[in-house]
Amino acid sequence: MIAIACTGAFASCASPSPKTARIPVSTTSSKQDPSLTGQLLQEVNSYRRNHGARELQRHAGLDRLAQKHCEFLRQNRGKFGIRGQANVSHMGFDGRALMARQNYNMLTCAENVASTSDTSHGIAPTLVKIWTNSKSHQKNMVDDWTHTGIGIVKDSDGTVFSTQLFGTISYSQMTSRNRFNGY
Repeated sequence: MIAIACTGAFASCASPSPKTARIPVSTTSSKQDPSLTGQLLQEVNSYRRNHGARELQRHAGLDRLAQKHCEFLRQNRGKFGIRGQANVSHMGFDGRALMARQNYNMLTCAENVASTSDTSHGIAPTLVKIWTNSKSHQKNMVDDWTHTGIGIVKDSDGTVFSTQLFGTISYSQMTSRNRFNGY
């Protein structure tokens, strides 16, 4: 029931306004991915390598969830007012985590969100810098995750909204059984 409610909520905010630049979600995990989401993955994986963590693999389902959340952030910008960050929120994360668990067999999930207008040093490096300045976001970047999904939306005024979801797929038979028999 919660998944249906979350799906309806995301469907209502999935269409960006004509003023919004929707950044294409990459379907490749190649180090040569030139898309903005690919560049962000390269930056995060470089940060992870420098801190002894394994590289993350892209996950198309997590990409879609992250992209929808970015569109939600853009459509509701200025409304959050959390610790001076009126443009970002983790609102709805429980729903995204539940969808990731039920639909993609993710055992655990975490999320980083950021918004910036200052892209003078490049969008991907700026977003990683924002996350490294937050203890919980930095921890998410180096934790023992296996997969990631990235979404980016650039508004007409140049403001960039980004969401990165982290997940670890469970390959246990019990999780698979629970997935098909309900929880």
